[in-house]
This record gives sequence, C-alpha cells and structure tokens, in this order.
Amino acid sequence: MSVEHRFLVRELKLVLARPGDFFKPMWFLILVISMVPLALSPDSKLLGEIGSAMIWVATLLALLLNADQLFRDDFVDGVLEQWLFFNRPLFWLVILKLFCHWLFYVVPLILVTPLAGMMLSVPNDVMIALLVTLLLATPALTCFSALGAALTLGTARSGILGVLVMLPLFAPVIILAAGVLTRASDGSDILPLLALLGAFSIAAATLLPLAVGVALRLNIGGSS
Repeated sequence: MSVEHRFLVRELKLVLARPGDFFKPMWFLILVISMVPLALSPDSKLLGEIGSAMIWVATLLALLLNADQLFRDDFVDGVLEQWLFFNRPLFWLVILKLFCHWLFYVVPLILVTPLAGMMLSVPNDVMIALLVTLLLATPALTCFSALGAALTLGTARSGILGVLVMLPLFAPVIILAAGVLTRASDGSDILPLLALLGAFSIAAATLLPLAVGVALRLNIGGSS
C-alpha cells in the first residue's frame, strides 16, 4: 500500500471517527442563513438580491470553523514528526492533507449551499455562479487557512490567531467572488472574473503548500 493510499485511508477514518466535526460547518451555515430572513425581512426580492453574498460570507465563516484542527491533532499526537521520516517531500504530504480537508469538509459544505439558496430565494443563474465561485475559491481559502494554522501551531488560541494572520489574504478572493456574483445578478459576462479567480486559486494551491511545509518544519523542530 502506497504512502498516499494509507494517508487518504487514515484521513477518512478520522472523519468517520469524528462526525461532529463533519456536520458542524453545515449546521452553522444553515443556522446562519435561517436567521437572515428573521433579522432583515421575509421579502423574497430583497433576500434574492443579498442572498448570494450572505451565503458566501456564511460559507467562509463555516469553512474557518475546522481550520485550527488542520494540524493541531497531528501535532499533539506526534504524527507531524513522523512525516519527516516518510520517503515523500513534506510539501507533498501537506498537499495530501489539504486535499483531504477540502474533499471531506469543504465540498460537503458547498453541496449544502443550494439549500441555503432556496431559503433566501436566490435566482438559479446566480446560484450556479455562487457554486462555481465556491469551487474555484475554496482551494485557495483552504491553503490560506492552513498557512495560518501552521504559523500559529502550538500557541494558545491558535485558531483565532491563524484567522487574523491570514485575513488580508482572504480579501482578494472575496472581492473577486463578489464581482462574479454582482455580474451574474446583472446578467453580465462572468467568465473573465472566474478565470482570474481560478488562476489565483491555482497559484495559491501551488505555492502555499511549500510555505506551510516550512512553517511545519520550524514548529516540529522547535518542539523537539
């Protein structure tokens, strides 16, 4: 059995062993979205205009709920130290970890967003644009969250510190996604902004695992 196969199987077993962490972001998203009509107005036109933006922000916050757990448990259990002895580069193991996190926690969250869109009467074309922006943007957001988690690993309140450290990097993704949703609601062409968002996400997914690997190596070395 290859290292990659064992890695994926282990991550899946961890997800199955902690179903609360799996469902927590989805419950958070639905809870937040269900409060919007109560806080603003049940008018379907108003909700349709702001619904996509509200879902995007709620999804981002839900994504951050498990961000501090990306490396924390592996760090405490000594699993990260074992990564150094694998016959694989550290950045490749980081890529596998981030892919598993995105696949097992972020993708199910994205699949729930159509339900949130129905609750806020979001038009179908805007909902499709929202799903596409989430699929394109969440790999970059996952990498940013991982870098924050790696830089603050082992510190008190590492989750809050990681979000604060990486908050400026979230801004370009949010701005591009907001531009796509605005154009989709106006009926304008969204492909240029989608291409830019995709390029940004690919660049982040390519470069940031290297930085995360360096941060992890420094933390592992400092703990030994």
